Amino acid sequence: MSSGDHDAGEDPGGGQAAVTLLSEAIIASALTRLRHAVTAAAGSAGLTDDALEDFVLAVHELVTNVIRHGGGAGELLLRQDGDVLTCRVTDRGPGLDDVVVRLPTPEEAGHRGLWLAQRLSGALVIDHSPGGVTASVTARITPPRPTAQGR
Repeated sequence: MSSGDHDAGEDPGGGQAAVTLLSEAIIASALTRLRHAVTAAAGSAGLTDDALEDFVLAVHELVTNVIRHGGGAGELLLRQDGDVLTCRVTDRGPGLDDVVVRLPTPEEAGHRGLWLAQRLSGALVIDHSPGGVTASVTARITPPRPTAQGR
């Protein structure tokens, strides 16, 4: 599926089918380009300001986990369903045991990515299997507030 593809079928988002905004391979050499692509796609979908920055950072943490812990490569899928953006990141690593997302102690180096992704997004969902891990974060697009001139 390429950028901008629509899904046919039932619509849980209230009138519009989900749209794929971005579908990319995750590789270490493309990390910066991928972050810029997520920023552009989420911004074009209507995510703005702090919500955009938080969502992009949450996605970046998931992508970094793919590189560091998930076998070094994977897939990223960014979709819009109504006013909800969902970014799904999948790796081909060894899988995980049940994950408890928590803030590590100050003595623990690193290991803050999933905690950050959870704190910065509307939701973090982690599914694991022997073939890898899929982590998804969401953000809700809110309409812009009217300015003083727009009243």
